[in-house]
This record gives sequence, C-alpha cells and structure tokens, in this order.
Amino acid sequence: MSVTEESIVKPPPFKGFSASKVIYVPVDSNSHIIKTSLQERAKKEITFPMGQLFHLGDRIVLYGCVGAPSAVLCLESLIAAGAQEIVILGLCGSLCRRARLFDVVSVVEALADEGTSSHYFAEKKEFYPSLELRERVEAQIRSAGLPILTGSVVSTDAPYRETQSWLDKNLELGLDCVDMETSAVLALAEYHELAAAALLIVSDELSGSGHNKGFMNPRLEDQIQAYFLPIIKNI
Repeated sequence: MSVTEESIVKPPPFKGFSASKVIYVPVDSNSHIIKTSLQERAKKEITFPMGQLFHLGDRIVLYGCVGAPSAVLCLESLIAAGAQEIVILGLCGSLCRRARLFDVVSVVEALADEGTSSHYFAEKKEFYPSLELRERVEAQIRSAGLPILTGSVVSTDAPYRETQSWLDKNLELGLDCVDMETSAVLALAEYHELAAAALLIVSDELSGSGHNKGFMNPRLEDQIQAYFLPIIKNI
C-alpha cells in the first residue's frame, strides 16, 4: 500500500460541528470534571458510540475516543468539517524518574508503537508537534505561574503488554512517557498539514518494581482543573 494513494473511503464531516480549533480529550478524571465543565458551557453536544463532541463556539472538544484508531477515525471527520489545529489533553504513564506522578509534560517528540500512523507514513516512526502551537500552549501555562516539563512519549495500542523488555527498550531510546494516542494524532496532523500539540498529565508510573497508579488520587483532578480547563477555554 502506498500512503500517497487517495483513499476510496472518505470521512464524513460532523454536521454542525465545524471549527478550526479542536481539543481532543481521550480520558477524564474519575469524577468527570472535564465533562461536567463542557456540559455547562457547550452550545450543543452529540454522543456517538466512541465518545462525544462539544461545540464551544470557536472550538470543538472531542471527548473520549480512547486509543489511536478511534482518535484518528473521529478526527478525520472533524478535519473534513474544517479543523486546522488539534490540541491533545491527555494522561500518560511515566517511564523514567524525570517525569513523576502528576507532573505535566508538553510533548516534543512521539514514537509510534501503534498501528494507525503507518497508514499515513509507512516508513516513519517519529512525529513532532507544531512548534508554534506547542509554544502557545506552554506560554499559557507559564503565564499562569504553573510548572511544566518537556518530554517524549511512545504511543502504544496495548497497555497491558508493557513488559520489562518493552520498558527497557524505550528507556534506551530516551523516552519519558507512554500513552495511546499522541503519535497517531501527530502523524494525522502532519499528513493533512495541520498544527497539532500534546499536553499530558502523568497519571501512573512504570518501573522495574511495578506499576504506581494515581488515577484515583485527588491530585490528578487538581492538575486537570489547573492545566486542562484553562487550555480548553482559552487556547
């Protein structure tokens, strides 16, 4: 298959959900703090099998759609409806001591360990955010006096196959974090010549000694409220 071939199947645009800016939120806190905020502010919303769309006027929020295939499937339809930039607000696991639980990471590089991005770039594994959009996201955070890290992420389709050898391999490559979507979304954006960036909160830590989970910790919700809600409103 050549990725330069035109696809036979065309993405149908989401009718009534057209905007140049898209915020993609794969997962939420246990108390659904992001969803509650979106429902209070949305001009309209729709629910579909993989997630929800919220229309906030000059931006659309894609909520849910966990994993690279479902993310790209839905984002293709938003691109067909006019999207020009995508900001991912997600959670990630830390692979190293540099990024600790509840740290916030602005992604500077994503390695594809998922199966979606190869349909856009067959021989490419590394993808990068738009520098202008990444710096805009980081500037908004720093203007609020909040700390932020920059780091790299590997995106996987199989979080329950994060073995010790898998961890060792990615540490040797110098990767900081793991998620399920970023590399595919950056590949999609590059393919369509759009801007994309990713901001991830560390929700769990992987190491040789085990898996340290922070999903149920109130600190995660605090970080979502401090970092993600202002980005959704103002970026």
